[in-house]
Amino acid sequence: MTYKIGWLFPDVLYLHGERGNILALEKAAKAAGIDTEIIKISLEDPSFNPMDFDFLFCPPGEISTFPVIIEYLKPYTDALKTYIDSGHPLLVTGTSICFWGKTITREDGSVIKGLNILNVSAEEKNDVYGDDLYYETTYNHTKMNIFGNQIQMHDLKINDETPFGKVIYGYGNTGHSRNEGVVKNNAIFTHALGPVLVLNPWLTESLIKIMAANKNTPLDHFKLNTDLEAQSLESKLAFIKKKDTTLKTYFELED
Repeated sequence: MTYKIGWLFPDVLYLHGERGNILALEKAAKAAGIDTEIIKISLEDPSFNPMDFDFLFCPPGEISTFPVIIEYLKPYTDALKTYIDSGHPLLVTGTSICFWGKTITREDGSVIKGLNILNVSAEEKNDVYGDDLYYETTYNHTKMNIFGNQIQMHDLKINDETPFGKVIYGYGNTGHSRNEGVVKNNAIFTHALGPVLVLNPWLTESLIKIMAANKNTPLDHFKLNTDLEAQSLESKLAFIKKKDTTLKTYFELED
């Protein structure tokens, strides 16, 4: 059985080396005995059916490119909602979270209307924030901690949407709460870069299990060897603790 993985607009959305997420997914699937077919979706493609795919990945890009992407995806908004509502896994990272929401307010005051799939709004920042990002989450009934880095070009107001994680260290959605990203069924929208599926194979494993369950071939006993990454995480956390104490952590902030 071959799982189809859709890679949205890699020629346009190419920031921060996020192709590593695709490589991590391929490797984890192979370890589970699953064949994968990576299909790149292009703005030149005449049509796009989300339900043709077992997994969709949407990497980050420049905000200036979003109007063209939104225009392409607009006819498929209902299909994307169905894809998410039916429990198919989706990973959206970094800036690209913005165009899945209602509006993006640019630094010059202009407004881009998004796909309106999420009840979120984004506001472009005057400066760019960069630091480590560490948060806790529960995904696919599994508690886990996620580590990455964050290159934040916007603030994200998530309204009544469910945050994907609670920040332990870093900026998150706005820098003023512990909320990080959004989760909707099995669709993940996160600011964690790194790439996140390379640094956190426990999340990659969960995604593979969800894909398998959707095909009625559960992989309940599938387990990746994550010893190296777990040791790496401990080293990174030790480094964070040595940073300047003026850097923000969010243990004491309101949820």
